[in-house]
Amino acid sequence: MLFSLEPKSRREDLFNFNYELANLTNALRGSGRLIAVTGLRRTGKTSLMRVALNESGINYLYIDVRLSIYANYGDLVNLIAKSLNDFILKRTSMLGKVRDALKGLNGIEVSLNPPGIRVRFRGKGKLSISDLFVRLNEIGEPVIVAFDEAQELRRVNWLRFDRLFAYIYDNLPNVKLLVSGSQFGLMYDFLGLNNPRSPLFGRAYLEVRTRRLSPDEALDFLERGFSEVRVNCPRDLMRRAVDAFDGIIGWLTYFGYSYSVNNMRDFDEILRAASSLALEELRSLISALRSSRYIIILRTLAQGPAPWRVIRHRLEDHEGRSINPATVSQLLGTLIRLGVIEEKGGEYAISDPVYRLAAGQL
Repeated sequence: MLFSLEPKSRREDLFNFNYELANLTNALRGSGRLIAVTGLRRTGKTSLMRVALNESGINYLYIDVRLSIYANYGDLVNLIAKSLNDFILKRTSMLGKVRDALKGLNGIEVSLNPPGIRVRFRGKGKLSISDLFVRLNEIGEPVIVAFDEAQELRRVNWLRFDRLFAYIYDNLPNVKLLVSGSQFGLMYDFLGLNNPRSPLFGRAYLEVRTRRLSPDEALDFLERGFSEVRVNCPRDLMRRAVDAFDGIIGWLTYFGYSYSVNNMRDFDEILRAASSLALEELRSLISALRSSRYIIILRTLAQGPAPWRVIRHRLEDHEGRSINPATVSQLLGTLIRLGVIEEKGGEYAISDPVYRLAAGQL
């Protein structure tokens, strides 16, 4: 269903991303060792990944790093165990090969009846993640390991994932890495692909970017979605949603779901609910950044795009003192890497229209 809030897994539910899907599917089937899916929040990265993985016909493990609340060893190992169990349940014909490849590996037990994998993450016999990848390479068939929102792995302080990824890239030809990130600046910082000091520096990679829908595509999406659920939505209301959500398919889906499933007929009410959700996300983000200066910047940009000098003046007016230009640039750079703002033509703007509304409430 187009208006389903869950990430899509079937091609028929993925709206009008045929070009991106073909590029990603071809990349997964090709010889590339590292593939990155990037784009703003709610532009369909997870759906694109999951559909492409299913379309590729290649064995895969899908790991949503966002579900790792504390980024501790047990937390992440359990996510990997879940991905392994999902894999063998979908590809029962591979169970024997998986069992043989993992045989004798500390901290993991493969059951044939019923099919399942259990892991141990405490004590001397706990599972080694790096050894697990080595054994996956020994299955004898290509395996894609997909990390959704991979920048969250930077919070892990007990394993250098950039080193692990470099080792996989160089030494495990049957294991291919797929990573995604809405905070794509942080993801590239974490991977260090352009950092001479990083283990992954200089490695070739392929990038597939999600995008905003055009106004015509956005209207078509809403018309098809409402037709699918057999709900009549006035065309002028759909056009209002197209204007308000600026082609971000996640918010268009939220509108369609709220109207058709939750029976919310007041557009302003739907927009307020979306803005409240965005406000929670912004507050969580700013809390992690631990500086009130980000609030001032976002409040400024909530009023519309602004050049660097205006942002600096707003910060200085708020603090009543001069601020080093390099500090201002660093603050803006952080928000860009987080995917919250973008710079175009010498002006900075909040990337997401609903985030823009929410920023005015900070």
